[in-house]
Amino acid sequence: MPLMRGVAIVLILLTQGVSAQPLAEARRVISADGSITEIVYALGAGDRLVGVDTTSSYPPAVRHLPKVGYLRALPLEGLLALEPDVLITTHEAAPEENLQRLERAGVPVVRFDVPRSAEDALERIRNVGAALGRERQAEALTRDLETSIGATTRARAQSGPGPGVLFLLAAGNHGVMVAGKDTAADALIQMLGARNVSAGVSGYKPANREAILATSPDAVVIAEARPGQFRIEDWPEIASLAAWREGHRYVGDSMLLLGFGPRLGEALADFSAALPPLQEAFKIRLLPQSTAHHAH
Repeated sequence: MPLMRGVAIVLILLTQGVSAQPLAEARRVISADGSITEIVYALGAGDRLVGVDTTSSYPPAVRHLPKVGYLRALPLEGLLALEPDVLITTHEAAPEENLQRLERAGVPVVRFDVPRSAEDALERIRNVGAALGRERQAEALTRDLETSIGATTRARAQSGPGPGVLFLLAAGNHGVMVAGKDTAADALIQMLGARNVSAGVSGYKPANREAILATSPDAVVIAEARPGQFRIEDWPEIASLAAWREGHRYVGDSMLLLGFGPRLGEALADFSAALPPLQEAFKIRLLPQSTAHHAH
């Protein structure tokens, strides 16, 4: 690891009141973020996890671990009950009062930024690796990930505006949401040189059926919080879109698509496969209306 990067990571830990060396030796780790949990496993440190939050669903081994609650509603008692040496999470973790009380109880809380670019994702892997004393594994993982990301983004490299993408999040009790600007979905779209047809809204907003028809996207991508959560038969407006009918669509796991973790290269490849080639992007809108077929 380059000297300056190593110094920067140590400074991050020290500013959070965490000694880098004891943390690297921590044997009882709680991860409260699905993407960070994936990183811990990818670094070969999954055996140190004693608990995870409910956004952690991959790899399959994580299903056998105790759940400590939702990332944004972490219960103090549930965390303390697992007798952790450290909690690793992101700046999205809450409530702040419980995190502060956890630290006062002697459990360090290490929080990382939420990535919104390939560079951010690679840096977070390095930072988690440094925190856990797995720098060598982190460098190997980032090299592989950088290669897979580059392969897809180079294949999609183009000049001028790319195909328009309608990105929806099937978010359980929150229903189906449209992904606007300042979201992980928007960042993913931009990485592929595509265009977010919902960039006029900010964040995730409830999907409006009439507005969906007006977007005329070249591709439709749907991220599910849980497998099978999105039902196309409930959304005839989406089924009627030319992009959906012509197969320029992808329905996948939200943590894969939006986690910006070790599977970012896979997410980009799957997403890219749903995008039409440039020469097709302008033809789709001209296709005649036909009976929509239901496919997941």
